[in-house]
Amino acid sequence: MKPLLYMLAAACLFSFTEITLKILNGSLNCLDVNFSRYILSGIILLPLALLDLRKRQVRLNRTHFLWFQLLGFIGIALVGPAYQLASWLLQANVTSILFSLNPMFIAIMAMVVLGEPLSHHQWAALLFDIGAVFVLVNPMQMTMDPIGLLLLFFTIFCYSFYAVIGKKMIDELGSAMATAGSFLAGGVQLFLLACCTHIPFVAEWLVQVGLSDFAEVSLFGGYTVENIGWVLLLVFGVTLGGYIFWFKAMETGSTFIGSLTYFIKPALSPFMALIFLNEAITGRILLGVFLLLIGAAVSLNKDKPQPALD
Repeated sequence: MKPLLYMLAAACLFSFTEITLKILNGSLNCLDVNFSRYILSGIILLPLALLDLRKRQVRLNRTHFLWFQLLGFIGIALVGPAYQLASWLLQANVTSILFSLNPMFIAIMAMVVLGEPLSHHQWAALLFDIGAVFVLVNPMQMTMDPIGLLLLFFTIFCYSFYAVIGKKMIDELGSAMATAGSFLAGGVQLFLLACCTHIPFVAEWLVQVGLSDFAEVSLFGGYTVENIGWVLLLVFGVTLGGYIFWFKAMETGSTFIGSLTYFIKPALSPFMALIFLNEAITGRILLGVFLLLIGAAVSLNKDKPQPALD
């Protein structure tokens, strides 16, 4: 029961992701907002992570720090800015719906990397979700920004890989340490990248190639009274709370239970987008949401054990 509750909590918090990123994109550079939120979240989580590590009687070594760097690079430094740009170029509800492809990538990677088998019910759930994605997106008629789509699918692949290798880390270090370590590593990497944009010849080159928004990226700037509420929601709700619950779902359950977050999240996000961004909910979206919920329900069933053969 606990893994399911953790999963639902993560889904509710993650459903604000695209909304907060889309709202903040006009006032905060994607590098600035991402290195700020991940460094801050990592610092806040670190005392709890170290306490949990002491209870496990595990000492961090060089290998662990190298893994943190890898996790931070894949799941934070690459995913954070790319996903914010994708959320800006695409509609928030469409971005969330397409991101529901994550469970399929996670399940396949988990089978290959971790050797976690999928039950017949889990395969059936994936088919329902594939159907939901096609109903919601309707690729035969929808015209979407190609750069936004490319960034989104790049994010999906990297995030799925992050989930699988993160599972290997939390088995040894716990969800708090795996989260804090990857947050701090990825946040520092993004901060150093933002610092590089202040080097004169780098800034000039970015302007020349049409990336002037990334030249001389503001460092901890752009925060106002108008956007601070959304910043706090992004840091403490989406980033800190969402990731903790997500990793706890995988720690107490399995990688697939954690991936259920992305079955439920697309069902919630369209309604959030309607409330906060005034994005309409069509009949196609409602049908897709229905299929997603069926897929989540089917995946929770366990296959009956087969009778032994004499």
